Amino acid sequence: MNQKLTKIELDSALSYLPPVLTPEEAADVLRIKLSTLYRHVSEGRYSGAVKRGKPLRFWRDRLVKEFML
Repeated sequence: MNQKLTKIELDSALSYLPPVLTPEEAADVLRIKLSTLYRHVSEGRYSGAVKRGKPLRFWRDRLVKEFML
């Protein structure tokens, strides 16, 4: 059975995270390896990654919507 989470369930589950995530935090949320996350970004699977200078950051809500909903 494949059920999607409601907005309330997502909000409560992710409320402990900041709105902008580091790559390590994003990989933890998605439960994937960091190298897999970087590969997804380089392949264009996730367009919501933000790069300002050298560091790569992820918007928490966009990350969840794109990968989990």
